[in-house]
Amino acid sequence: MDIRNHLQIFVRWFFKVGLLLILLILSSPVRGDSDLKLFKKNKYQKSRLTTDEAESNADKRRLLLTTGEDKVVDIDFDVTGAKGGIEYGNPSILTTTIVKIGEKRQIIFKPLKAGETTVSLRDNDGTLRLIFLVRITGTDLLRIAGEIRTLLRDVEGLEIRIVGSKVIAEGEVIVPNDYGRLLTVIQDKAYSDFVLNMTTLSPLAMQVMAKRIQDDIISFAPNVKSRVVNGMIFLEGTVDNVDAATRAQNVANLYLPDLRPGSLLEKDPTVQRLTRKLVWSFIVVNPPSPKKQDKLVRVTVHFVELDKDYNKVFGFKWQPGFTADPQIAVGQQQNGAASGSGAQFSATISSLIPKLDSAQAAGYARVLKTGTLIVRSGQPAKLDESTDFPFSQTGANGQLTFASKGVGLSIAVTPQILGRTEDIEMQIELNQTSLVGRAPQSGPPVTAIHKISTKLYVKSNESAAVAGVTSSNIGTDFNKDDPSPGSFTGGTTNALFSLLHTKAFRKQMSQFVVFITPQIIENASDGTEDLKRNFRVKVK
Repeated sequence: MDIRNHLQIFVRWFFKVGLLLILLILSSPVRGDSDLKLFKKNKYQKSRLTTDEAESNADKRRLLLTTGEDKVVDIDFDVTGAKGGIEYGNPSILTTTIVKIGEKRQIIFKPLKAGETTVSLRDNDGTLRLIFLVRITGTDLLRIAGEIRTLLRDVEGLEIRIVGSKVIAEGEVIVPNDYGRLLTVIQDKAYSDFVLNMTTLSPLAMQVMAKRIQDDIISFAPNVKSRVVNGMIFLEGTVDNVDAATRAQNVANLYLPDLRPGSLLEKDPTVQRLTRKLVWSFIVVNPPSPKKQDKLVRVTVHFVELDKDYNKVFGFKWQPGFTADPQIAVGQQQNGAASGSGAQFSATISSLIPKLDSAQAAGYARVLKTGTLIVRSGQPAKLDESTDFPFSQTGANGQLTFASKGVGLSIAVTPQILGRTEDIEMQIELNQTSLVGRAPQSGPPVTAIHKISTKLYVKSNESAAVAGVTSSNIGTDFNKDDPSPGSFTGGTTNALFSLLHTKAFRKQMSQFVVFITPQIIENASDGTEDLKRNFRVKVK
């Protein structure tokens, strides 16, 4: 009995559910297979009263026009129907003209102002055949894009295309100079309002650039490193002062085209809008501890001068003559009688013997001066060693005055240790004055002056010849030097004859060289052991 009741209940429930499913199926709209395929093919919203079949079947074309320039498009059907077969979405920005020449059909677009519109064309049957999607701009983007491609045709990795109302520059530029050239072109007033820059430097180029920046910075900031992060160069590390951090930033900026000093881009306020900053400095300034002492530099200067002098003179002179000194003798003769009144004339022969002159002189001089200075790195030092030579001279009013002139060696040097390396940058000023001779009658001394001013790099404990001069003077004179200059004895004025033959040979050679030797030392006591040993300095 119970089984029969349960079976009846199940049959009633099944019948009610089946009846409900049938009602739902009958109430829903019926779509055939053909309608479903057409919906998938044309991709428009299907409804009972409307369709988009005419618009979907029409041919569509996009046009980019510029105000002031007409556009001619060929068509292969006659345009007729209501409103001349042409319908405008926005008739205020565009007008068209249909031209028929024989079998040819053309439509001419004349833009009026910037904007967007659609232009629909119908044929003789009223069928919608063609829809133009027109965008009108105030500038010819095609011309601008073509000009930019011409100017940047040598830039690798760059692509120029038109999207909407902008000319897009995108890609990865390999060479930094090409990137700078790109920015220079697109920043021109004729292109800047229509170009959108989306280019970046190639990651490979950024890595090479970061390595070169670090190689240049390490010479004065050895603790600063560079690396590439997300297309930008990071400067990280520590320096001793703010000047070193600023110098590192400026060196890095020299490698980048958008921040190059003197460039037109540097003064252009839109550069940051076009490209992001490529160098970021995270350098920390840690001033050195006050207890830390600067390293000392011992500078030794050697001045070496060599002089050679050789003179040889040979002369022959014979110039006899009579003295013009006539005399009248009046007196007694040998027998005691008085002499007559007649005049007697007498003359004297002078310089009857020939005169010879032969001389030979040679000299050799060697000057060696050594100066030693100990100074802190980066500080100037001076050394003066001189001797004063007094002399007298007569002034314009005839008054005798006394003065002196110094002769000796003067050295001024500024050494600078470069980072942790052993290279030393040196700025040298040297002045050496040597005594050559004295002027006659206690006049001022004759001196030779050697001046040197230079800057150079020298490694510690190495010597360098910073300057040198070699001079040579060789000459021979014939019949120029008189072996016996002056006048004959007794006032001879008339010579019988004159015979003169001389030869003088001279040879002078001189040279000097300046050597400089820097040495990094820990303290002044340990760095002067050789000087103490030379002078036997003992410290109890």
